[in-house]
Amino acid sequence: MDKIKKEGYFLFFASGFLIGGLIGILAFSCLISYRIDQYHQRIKTLEAVIEDKDGRLEKLEETVNKKRLIVKKIEITLENEEDELTRITLEKHIKEKIEKFIGKEVDKMDADMMWEIIDKRIMKIKDKEYRLEVSKLVISETVHIWVVIQDGS
Repeated sequence: MDKIKKEGYFLFFASGFLIGGLIGILAFSCLISYRIDQYHQRIKTLEAVIEDKDGRLEKLEETVNKKRLIVKKIEITLENEEDELTRITLEKHIKEKIEKFIGKEVDKMDADMMWEIIDKRIMKIKDKEYRLEVSKLVISETVHIWVVIQDGS
């Protein structure tokens, strides 16, 4: 008789544990799926807002562009052969120096000032100095700058 009671209790305990675990997993799953649905809905709402604002921005840019030319982009061409990491770092630092000109009217740009910002500048990368000299500068909707890199050390 004791064997039957012990096996019954174990079976009862194991089935209760199993059913409780399944109920917990089910509740947790419902809670998580509810949160995922909320996040999905929020993402869709934000995507719609972004799409609307992008459309408005394009229309505003079109109306502004019809009236005057504005600098939209800066392109830098390094004329000497350096390793890729140094080239990317130099381009990044040069763009940081002149990125304030993005959004300015082309008519009001001062080419001499842009030239002087970069020309004869010494940049130090990985304990090595590089001297920059501007060879050409073209200002339009895209500012093109050609820079010669000289070893400064």
